[in-house]
Amino acid sequence: MKQIAIYFFLTMVVWGCKNSSEPNYIYQDQPDLFSCSGADMKMVKEGFYVFENYIAENYAFLSNSTDEGYYNYIKLLLDDRSPASEFFSDYLVEFKDYLKERDEFWVEKNGQLHLNYDYPLVNCLINNIKNEQLRNTIDALVSSNTVRPETLGPLLYRNHEMMASDKALAAYVIFETFYPKLFYMDSPEYVPNSEKLRTKEPIKKEDVEKIEDRNKDN
Repeated sequence: MKQIAIYFFLTMVVWGCKNSSEPNYIYQDQPDLFSCSGADMKMVKEGFYVFENYIAENYAFLSNSTDEGYYNYIKLLLDDRSPASEFFSDYLVEFKDYLKERDEFWVEKNGQLHLNYDYPLVNCLINNIKNEQLRNTIDALVSSNTVRPETLGPLLYRNHEMMASDKALAAYVIFETFYPKLFYMDSPEYVPNSEKLRTKEPIKKEDVEKIEDRNKDN
């Protein structure tokens, strides 16, 4: 009985190590993004280029460019629609599963994982956004606990041309909107796009405009 217990314990340890082990990164030869002291920028960089490869292949219908990919992804975000899982590569799924195990990066709210804004790396992403007004508006959304597709989507749509040139902005959007959505798609509570669109309320773009106006006055 003791031998069985030891075997079970060792099996669980090995499985746990394997499950949370870092994948063999394939995008580390790409240009670096920006610097965050003491942060795991290898992981951020990998997640960034995994996403860019995905949108260049599946959201850039005319040019195969990341610029077009970002534009079409933001339009999808406006409708709070989920990415098409049939286009996920094996490596994207592997990286997503690894990222999900990075507990320090996420907090659970209402059964879903969201960015942990108390984690220094997340603050560093926002602080490195180049456009001051946009950075302050995102800060206001975070402070008021109103970061969600209905507020973030219109804001990003109006500034979508910045996404390809501002790596910190892009990284924030990727880790705020893309990977948590993939985690949600794994859950039993996931609502498919067809059902969501049938019951969806109109997006209120005025919410973000009010926040932007209030931010200008401060």
